[in-house]
Amino acid sequence: MTQRIVTPKFLTREIAESAYQAALEVLYGGRFTPKRKQLHVVVLVPGMEDGAEFGFPDWPNYQLQPVCLFEASFGNPSEFEYPFIEIAQCKALQLWQGRNESGHTGVFPHLLFPGDAPFWGGVKREGIVTVCSGVQPHLDKLLAGMMTDMLIASAHEAWLNSQDTKDDVCFLT
Repeated sequence: MTQRIVTPKFLTREIAESAYQAALEVLYGGRFTPKRKQLHVVVLVPGMEDGAEFGFPDWPNYQLQPVCLFEASFGNPSEFEYPFIEIAQCKALQLWQGRNESGHTGVFPHLLFPGDAPFWGGVKREGIVTVCSGVQPHLDKLLAGMMTDMLIASAHEAWLNSQDTKDDVCFLT
């Protein structure tokens, strides 16, 4: 019996793509001065094994795990000045695990393991981790924060306009 990993119903790749494009427009729209036009973004959301179709045999032991909802590069990755893809992926896992807190402007050296990225520039909000790597850390964090807030608001809108809400269901379809 193989179970599939499910993610939040109203957080979709399409919503993340839209948030990414909107955040890029703000970042490169003239108000800020990014030092390069190269970056990589990673969005992690909670996922868990789908026990519903099997009658929840392990209830209540369903552990959340990170699932990559969206990942994208701006610029040509083969021309990146640094390994921004790997740095962003590492930063995302560190944030997911609480080893690089999003409320700070720096890293926690006491929580760095060999192989970790000693960089900051992402957020963890309401179960979503978004990181950016490629521009200055404060702009990495700005882009990540904008994307996360847009994801949360867009998911809320999707839920409000869903058939589940219209049907006033007790369990999502």
